[in-house]
Amino acid sequence: MNPLHAQRITSQLPSEAIVVDVGGGMAAFPRADWVVDALDFEERGCLLDPSSVNSEHRFTKGSWVRLDLCRRQPWPFTDKQFDFAVCSHVLEDVRDPVWVCSEISRIAKAGYIETPSRIVEQSKGVEHPHMAGFYHHRWLVSVVDGVLEFRQKPHLLHVTSKAIVTKVGFWRDINPAHAITAHYWEGELNCHEVLDFDEQSVVEELCEYSHRAQRIPQLLVPPQVALGKRVRKAFHRLRQAWG
Repeated sequence: MNPLHAQRITSQLPSEAIVVDVGGGMAAFPRADWVVDALDFEERGCLLDPSSVNSEHRFTKGSWVRLDLCRRQPWPFTDKQFDFAVCSHVLEDVRDPVWVCSEISRIAKAGYIETPSRIVEQSKGVEHPHMAGFYHHRWLVSVVDGVLEFRQKPHLLHVTSKAIVTKVGFWRDINPAHAITAHYWEGELNCHEVLDFDEQSVVEELCEYSHRAQRIPQLLVPPQVALGKRVRKAFHRLRQAWG
């Protein structure tokens, strides 16, 4: 989760508020009282450096619920059981984000959603110099008039040059201010999937979005990570490009 938003949420929630983290198995929100994820409690953070996993948290093994978020069965919580729900960098991955949002809306009174921005997902070099965004993400996510919109991330994006917003690399990265889609909601989490079965229409929408995003001031900034990590990342990208 973006540190500024995490700090904001933590500072504004009263201590008695009951918080659930949906999909927080890899990096659970420390303020969460409950966590729902496909991983077991003992497997949390299994792909991360152990030193980066926060050992101070409110949730326990007893308040960690393992389940398939998309299994189309109600989660084991009552309506509006939680005061606040966070779901960070999950919805772009799962096979049925609309169902997940419907359950989040059912069990919580308010919440915060965070995903990578479309700028990130439509830029090359994020993970691979020849591919856009993150390889395993299924959805392009945006917020339009307070509603979460999910568009399928098509394979043709990678080979449609006008659909690419920008290219990142060793000396430049996407401005953190434009790297995420952040959405606060209260009462009801509204969302829908945008269905478009016409290839030409899909391409046109991707290109139109790219054209608009390219005009954003200060879209690119110097990388925020340490030099050593940047060198390792650049070397990894070169190996991918040559492989």
